[in-house]
Amino acid sequence: MAEKRMFSREVIESDKFLELPLSAQGLYLHICMEADDDGFVNNANRIRRVVDASQQDYQCLFDRGYLIQMSNGLVVVVHWRICNSIRKDRYKPTVHQSEYRKLKISDNAYVLNTDSNKISDMDIDQMRCNTAQKFEEFWKEYPRKEHKALAEQEYAKLIMQGISEDLLIASAKAYARAKRDTEPKYLNCPDTWLHKGIYTDYDVQDNETRSEQLPEPEDSDDEPGMDLWNKKE
Repeated sequence: MAEKRMFSREVIESDKFLELPLSAQGLYLHICMEADDDGFVNNANRIRRVVDASQQDYQCLFDRGYLIQMSNGLVVVVHWRICNSIRKDRYKPTVHQSEYRKLKISDNAYVLNTDSNKISDMDIDQMRCNTAQKFEEFWKEYPRKEHKALAEQEYAKLIMQGISEDLLIASAKAYARAKRDTEPKYLNCPDTWLHKGIYTDYDVQDNETRSEQLPEPEDSDDEPGMDLWNKKE
């Protein structure tokens, strides 16, 4: 998890924020410092007690739209994405993925997803299982077998961003073909390959689709063969 946190002037120097009591402003800053890399805090009420802020200070951060209370007690910093931009090599996804999926982004701020068709825990487990299976396919195709745990983490980040798993697997195949005469030690490690977006260097979608659509060659009986038995001299 990144150790540094940032604060946007757009948020903390706005009239709305400055109208908060100073104790509430200070509480907000301390909560942000304790948040994980996706803005989740699992000890916000303890932070309130440590900095000697009141329950009213705590509640007004929810009422004014600076914090969101999740159903399991977690707290989310609403303007997290406006304030923080974390380098990919330091970013660690929140462990609270089921709660993360209950949020959506509106104007670069978190809001609760009010869709009636919420993802159940069973669906989430199935999604994780499918992703793990797909990663193993990717790992099988990628030509350099190092840093598997880091590669899986980078792979998961890309999937969360909406990158197609089939695209990553097809790109790994294309990379392996292109580098088949190169010693593995001179290839990119898979985590680096994913992190740097090298998979985008391979235009594999059209090629993969075309290869899938090509019909299998069929034996033809129309071509005449030589009849050696009835050959005329």
